[in-house]
Amino acid sequence: MKNTFIRSVPILTFHKVDSSFEWGVTRVTPNQFRHVLEFLKQEDYHTISLHHYFNPASEPPSKPIVITFDDSYESVYTHAFPLLEAYGFTATVFVISGYAGKINKWDVNLGWCQFQHLSWDQIVQLKNAGFEIGSHTVHHPDLTRISSPLLKSELEISKKQIEDKIGEEVRFISFPFGRYNQKVIEMSREAGYQRGCGFWIRSFEKKVEEKFVFQRKAYYLFDGIWNLKLKLRSGAFTFLEEFKLRIVNFCSHGTSLVKPVKSYFDPI
Repeated sequence: MKNTFIRSVPILTFHKVDSSFEWGVTRVTPNQFRHVLEFLKQEDYHTISLHHYFNPASEPPSKPIVITFDDSYESVYTHAFPLLEAYGFTATVFVISGYAGKINKWDVNLGWCQFQHLSWDQIVQLKNAGFEIGSHTVHHPDLTRISSPLLKSELEISKKQIEDKIGEEVRFISFPFGRYNQKVIEMSREAGYQRGCGFWIRSFEKKVEEKFVFQRKAYYLFDGIWNLKLKLRSGAFTFLEEFKLRIVNFCSHGTSLVKPVKSYFDPI
C-alpha cells in the first residue's frame, strides 16, 4: 500500500533548547520551545517518527508532524525531553556519535561558548521513551569536502556505533550543515541508510528517480508562532521562510570553511 501522506507532513528541525547565551541563532529558549509545543497541541498535531513517515504500510494519525533535533546536544535531554513528554510528543534525534558525552569542539564556538552533547546513557533513555535515533556522522564534517575513504567511515562507523549502543537499526542520516551531493547520496545508500535529510532539495537530486533526500524546516531563535505557521503549511509567504533558511544555512557553512577539514578528525 502506497503511503499517500508523505508530501503533506511537516518536518521541523531544532538544535539547542537552552537559555545559555551564544552568538549563533540555532538555539531556542525552553520558553520558546514550550510555546511551539503548546501551539502544536492546540492545533491537534500528533508526532510520528521518520520510520512511520516513510513506511508505506503505516496509517497516519490526524495532522501528523515530525520533530527532529540535529547535533544531539545535552539540552535535548535536559530541556526539550521533559517538555515533549508533558505534551505527549516524541522526536527524532540525530547523534554525532564521536562526540557523545563530550563538548562541541567540532564547532567554531564564537566567544568560547561550548555546549555538551548527549551521553550514550541519555541517548538510550530517549530511545526507551519512544524517541527515534538517527546518525549525524562521527565528527560532523561537511561531507562534500572530504575524501571517499573518510566519507565512507563517517557514514558507516557512526551507524554502527549508534546501533551498538541503542540496540536498534539506524535508518536515517542528517547531513551536517545540510550539505550533500550525488556521491554522498550514493555512499549513504551503500552504508545502509534508507533516507537522508537536508534543508531543501537540490536540483540535481530531483532527477534521481528514487528520491533519497527529504526536506525539513528549521526553527531558530528569532522565529515566532507566525513563522511556525508558515513552516507548517504552504502559503503566500512561504517563500520568505525558504529564503531565510537559505541565508542561515549559508552562514552555517562558516564552520566548515573556518575549521580545516583535517581538524574534524583530530583526537576528540
